[in-house]
Amino acid sequence: MTARNTNQQWGWVAKSLHWVIFLLILGAWLAVDLREVYPKGSDERATLMWLHKSLGASVFFLVWLRLGWRLSGPVPVPYPAPSWQLYAATFAHWALYALMIAMPFSGLLMSQLGGRDTSWFGVFTIPAFLPLDKELAGQIKELHQSVLWPLLLITVAGHAGAALWHHFVQKDGTLRRMLPGSPRY
Repeated sequence: MTARNTNQQWGWVAKSLHWVIFLLILGAWLAVDLREVYPKGSDERATLMWLHKSLGASVFFLVWLRLGWRLSGPVPVPYPAPSWQLYAATFAHWALYALMIAMPFSGLLMSQLGGRDTSWFGVFTIPAFLPLDKELAGQIKELHQSVLWPLLLITVAGHAGAALWHHFVQKDGTLRRMLPGSPRY
């Protein structure tokens, strides 16, 4: 399998970025959800929040790499489908990119406005350099949790549902083209 995409197949770089970003988003979600099990102020809760932020920052940086890679070469030609499905798929993909950028950016902005540094796995720290504004931080927290997160979940569920529909109903190679180690289709 080649690194670059072709008109028939996603390359290993695009596939790797796709699945790594998915796993990072899943990990960030699990970390922040599991955090609720522990009392406020506990070391476990703080560690899970640190992990959540580190994973979110990873998504933010990798999605830019993924987007650059996507725009730098060909993408597989979609299998024949009604034009509304092609438009819906295009919209969903670009919505996913926008949400994968907006979600971690809003988290970083929330930390900044709350006066908190953001550590990336202890390797480096993004210092809080914006002026403290707890009210605005609270509004961005609401956006992050109550708007962007549900939109991301709905869009990912639609994306996964469409991939499964292609695989089991249409029986075309759409899903197989993105699976790691899959042969050409």
